[in-house]
Amino acid sequence: MTDRGPIPDPNRLLSGHNSNEILPAYDSETAKSYVLFNMNSTAAVGPWGISYSGNLTPDDTGIGTWSEAQFLKAMKEGKYKGLEGSRPLLPPMPWQAYSQMPDEDLKAIFAYLKSIKPVENIVPAAKIAGM
Repeated sequence: MTDRGPIPDPNRLLSGHNSNEILPAYDSETAKSYVLFNMNSTAAVGPWGISYSGNLTPDDTGIGTWSEAQFLKAMKEGKYKGLEGSRPLLPPMPWQAYSQMPDEDLKAIFAYLKSIKPVENIVPAAKIAGM
């Protein structure tokens, strides 16, 4: 983050919320009516709790171990890590929009994500409201 806004770091392309970034305190009453984002737009706080942008790189801490079928399940059905019986993907991930895309397009996205530089980054677990 700079005084002119966020500047992408090409060394961390699509690696999700930085595991070293701790979110500051926030007013939980405000979060019931608004969505709050951190300065890098990699974390969101809202009525659902706290969600973090995932590591989409082909590192094992990202989607490195995912199959194409898992990716399609995540994008088509909103399943966390594309696993049956897992929790839903949380806002602000717009998986509903991706679910309307043809499988061929989603497979092309998956192939692209598998081709980028792997970045080791363990993203914090979501904090779901009421849990």
